[in-house]
Amino acid sequence: MDHLTELATLVQRGENTEAVLLASKLLENSCKVEEIVGAVSKGLAILRNKCTVENFQLLDVLLASRAMVEVMDECVARQLQNELDKMVTDQKIDTPADAPTTTLVIGTIQGDVHDLGKHIVATLCRFNNFNVINLGKDVPVDTFINTAIKESADFVGVSSLMTVCLPKIKLIKSSLTEKGHNNIKVVGGGSAALQSDVDSLGLDYLAYDAFDGLDYFLNAQAAQAPKTTSKA
Repeated sequence: MDHLTELATLVQRGENTEAVLLASKLLENSCKVEEIVGAVSKGLAILRNKCTVENFQLLDVLLASRAMVEVMDECVARQLQNELDKMVTDQKIDTPADAPTTTLVIGTIQGDVHDLGKHIVATLCRFNNFNVINLGKDVPVDTFINTAIKESADFVGVSSLMTVCLPKIKLIKSSLTEKGHNNIKVVGGGSAALQSDVDSLGLDYLAYDAFDGLDYFLNAQAAQAPKTTSKA
């Protein structure tokens, strides 16, 4: 049995720890991300006959799904993050030393360990010369608030793919306002957040996707920039 077939089998069996270890080893040995995704998808596809009305085995499906999610988050997302970071480093554009700096504090809210979408936003902002402080995943509300204040942030970006975590998001803007930092704009994103709305989550903006979020940051940045008048 080749290693990719073995990975598919581990996912099918719901052996999440073993699947993550094997996927990590394969990526370290120059296996391509798309090959890992293909193997994981194959592992889930094998369970199709367990999702029928006649033969519905919920536990098997849940365990396999957990294995898939962990491989994607712990291995595939991490690999893509490394590649994106390298792209930023290789293509970083020099800016004047006196150029205004826009600071973004970004993270995934506590209780949610999904990381990739948020990292894409962070990378896009870094490409646009933002000072990005990436807090990672499963980040407590207080960490968002304290870091934003300490770093004199212009924006806080908060992501969630889990609806159960949404109430925590609402606390960020209200707490910043209570502490006298209402000027810090809080932007939400992620599939769970998009099922709600700006007012319910207490946000300044709700981004449809990574590029929509970037556009908001850039437009807000331009609106805040001091205007210069040309001399005749």
